[in-house]
Amino acid sequence: MTAPAKTAPAAQGEGRPVGPHPGDEPLGNPAARWLSVLTSLLLLALSGVAARDLWYHFYRDEPLDESWLGRTWNFLGSFAADAVAVTLGIILILLGLILVFFTFKPRPHGYVRVNSPASIWTRPVDIARKATYTTRGDLGGEQVRTKANRKSVKVQVVDDGSGPAMQERVTRSLNNEFRTLTTPPAVSVKLLPNPQARQVAGPARTASADAKATTTPEVTQ
Repeated sequence: MTAPAKTAPAAQGEGRPVGPHPGDEPLGNPAARWLSVLTSLLLLALSGVAARDLWYHFYRDEPLDESWLGRTWNFLGSFAADAVAVTLGIILILLGLILVFFTFKPRPHGYVRVNSPASIWTRPVDIARKATYTTRGDLGGEQVRTKANRKSVKVQVVDDGSGPAMQERVTRSLNNEFRTLTTPPAVSVKLLPNPQARQVAGPARTASADAKATTTPEVTQ
C-alpha cells in the first residue's frame, strides 16, 4: 500500500480577507481630549511652582512655611468645618464625577460608510455638499441650502413653479445619488417661494387695483 500523501500546512493568514476590505469606522476626538490638555498645563504650572519653592528653599534659605505651596497648604488647612468648606467639598466631588464621565464617554460617530470593497467613509458635510451639487446640476439654479447628518438630508430649494413635481424630482435624484452609502440618509426637500414671482405679481396686483379704482361706478335712478 502506498502511504497517504502529506497535506501541505495551512498558509499563514489563511481565512483573512485578501486585498482591500472595509476597515473600522474613523471616530471623532474623545471628549477627554481638551480636558487632558488642560490638566497637563495645570500640572506643568504646579511643577514650575514646586521648582521655584525648591530653588528658594535650598539657595535662598526660604522657610517651607513661607513658600508658595506652604502658604497654600496652610490656607487650605485653616478652613473650619462650616458651610463654605462643605460647599467647596461638594463642588470638588461633582467636578471629579464630571471628569470621570468625560473620561469614559465614547468617541462620537461622525462618518458614513460607502459601499465599496475598500474602506471608504464620508462625512455629513460631504453629503451636504454632494446634495447641493446634485440639486444644482439637476435644476440649474443656485439658490440651494442643505443640512445633513448621518441619518437625514434636508434640502431647501426655490420653487420654479412646478411645485410638487419639482419636489419629487429632487427627492428621487438625491435618493439615487445616495444609494452608494451603506445607510442612505432620509431625504427631505422643502420648496421656498420664488422672490421673482413675487416681484412680478406685485406690479400686476397694483395695476389691477388702479384699474378698479379708475372705473366709473354706475348710477342707479
